[in-house]
Amino acid sequence: MSSSNSKTILTLATVTVLSSLLAYAVYFDYKRRNDVAFRKKLRKDKKRVDKTTAQSREAQAASSQISTEDLRAALDKVKAEEVPSTPEQKEQYFMSQISMGEQICTQGPEFNLQAALCFYRALRVYPSPVELIVIYQKTVPDDVFKIVMEMTNLDVSSPSSSIERELPEEDESSPVRTGPPSEASSQEWDKLTDPGS
Repeated sequence: MSSSNSKTILTLATVTVLSSLLAYAVYFDYKRRNDVAFRKKLRKDKKRVDKTTAQSREAQAASSQISTEDLRAALDKVKAEEVPSTPEQKEQYFMSQISMGEQICTQGPEFNLQAALCFYRALRVYPSPVELIVIYQKTVPDDVFKIVMEMTNLDVSSPSSSIERELPEEDESSPVRTGPPSEASSQEWDKLTDPGS
């Protein structure tokens, strides 16, 4: 008997809630159609929401577009930093940069460059950068990952890159590598990203 009473109470509660929602919808529609002040208030609220949404989109678009000059300047700054020499120091540096990059990523799109710099610094000291790039691709937000890859491409194609200074001059018939090396040439990749080795 108690289960039928509880079903009845539940049914009455459900009907009451649905009736209240329907009554509010009817009241809202009536106010929207007949009350001029209410319509004006709704329009103002809608304009305010649209303006806020547009501003946030503009801010996100502006922050996601980082010029090549800004990337080069940031890359030069990172290259000028001293890289740890011992494996223990490299590991500690790597972990701190990854942690800092993850924290900065949570602060919003306007901090994408700073987060990408942290991930790039970690990439410089990691023993097998190609594997780390694959991990980044799966774990790092897309906008930040794109910046890291742009920085990597700029570093590889940079005329002041340490690898280009070490290479002998090639004749015009030899192919020129323009992108990041394949996984098969990870030792070259290690040399590019870790100038201290």
